[in-house]
Amino acid sequence: MAEEMRPFGSPGRTRPFEASGARAFRRLLLDVLFPGRCLLCGSWLEPGAGTPLCATCRESITVDRGPRCRRCGIALVSERAVCMRCRAVERAFTTCFALFPNRGAPREILQALKFEGRTRLAPIVAEWVAAELHRLHPDVVVVPAPPRRARRGPDAVERICRVLERRHGIVVHRLLERTGGVEQKSLDYEERSRNLRGRISAAAGRAVPDRLVLFDDVFTTGATLDACARALRDAGAREVSAITLLIEE
Repeated sequence: MAEEMRPFGSPGRTRPFEASGARAFRRLLLDVLFPGRCLLCGSWLEPGAGTPLCATCRESITVDRGPRCRRCGIALVSERAVCMRCRAVERAFTTCFALFPNRGAPREILQALKFEGRTRLAPIVAEWVAAELHRLHPDVVVVPAPPRRARRGPDAVERICRVLERRHGIVVHRLLERTGGVEQKSLDYEERSRNLRGRISAAAGRAVPDRLVLFDDVFTTGATLDACARALRDAGAREVSAITLLIEE
């Protein structure tokens, strides 16, 4: 596909603006000859699309703003205000809004961004997140959940946050640090809470706003967001909300 192709040859001793123009021309030519296919439906992309999704698939993905649990953000079916899961757990964050359930096209997009290096998906995801941040938490500082130290390069949350800053004018403060801990995929809420105990803390010497919004990619049990919120409250935050891209149903 176009994003995986590399131009052949060398620009030689051309001047910088000429080399840049030549690269842009070769990229356009490759987009025309090899436009690639949509990540979701497999249809051929329009030349110069600049994104791994076709317009039809992008427009088909919409955020459900129906009844939600006011604490974790999961869609409610028969419960009122608070879901059964949240009624049994105390959380350090006051509210959470999750854009999508962890299935279907949104899950596939996040998986491709996180594990397949499809970094051109970050602006699409950031556009969705920015819309909900502006709607629910205008002018509130966003704090990303910190990645595990073993990770190489920017994680998905960081890539999305960079686009939120650059394209959407959202203020992001990286106030949290994380150390150690084992992989949490197979752990339940209590096990995750124990695994995170003392491993997430506020960065030393950084001022913490009174109000802020945590951002993470997936709400599984809420243990990570809870540990982040507790660290921020200990550092002086009075109101901590959260937003995630996906939530486990």
